[in-house]
Amino acid sequence: MPMSGRSTVDRSECQLHYGGEMIDRGVTVMLNADQAIVLSDWLDRVIGTERFDSFIDEDAAVWSPLYQLHGALETTLPEIFAADYTDRLDAARRRLLPTLTGRRHPPSRRAAVDAAGGMTASSTHRPPPGAATTRHVSGWIREDRVAELLGWVAGYIGYTYDQFDEQALVGALDPTDDEAGHWFEYPLLGSPALTVRLARSPGSAVVMTQIHGHLDDILAARIDTLLAVFASGS
Repeated sequence: MPMSGRSTVDRSECQLHYGGEMIDRGVTVMLNADQAIVLSDWLDRVIGTERFDSFIDEDAAVWSPLYQLHGALETTLPEIFAADYTDRLDAARRRLLPTLTGRRHPPSRRAAVDAAGGMTASSTHRPPPGAATTRHVSGWIREDRVAELLGWVAGYIGYTYDQFDEQALVGALDPTDDEAGHWFEYPLLGSPALTVRLARSPGSAVVMTQIHGHLDDILAARIDTLLAVFASGS
């Protein structure tokens, strides 16, 4: 299926909203479908790796828009569940490469100003490798394994998961829709405190899952492994 049509461009729109005392407006980033699927795949592969996380941690505020962008892409791209996802991704890459016209990256505004003597780069504190940072781990699992997943994650953070938590899940996923951005959020108040976001994926038996919190590399890896196991049906 071609992925460069206008109808898919709108589905790949990522809206990033930011506000403050002096600013109260939204910013809309437009990507065509090829750009969206390639960027989504790349972010999924690099987020959580030591090299990439260390680089972003040098300016940790970047995690906020990065997570927003990553989450928007994951929840608006049904192609990631297609049986021929790899073929679609490869085709999108092939279509994008000729559009680069030999330029690997846009000019940096900071570099231009630095060259003119307008500013110098400031040093930033870099946390030690493996340190906890605010991030999320995401994936999809079978709906019948949601409660089991929460129980395991709760055990990792010292939270007592009981029948009251399971009761809170009854019917909670009925109004959810990952494509429409309708998510159910549930806190697990352990150490660290985590927020679990769940949404059904229309037309399938899977639930999109995002687990947010102050995660170190070990906890993030354990949760990521859980998601992989519960997705496989093991």
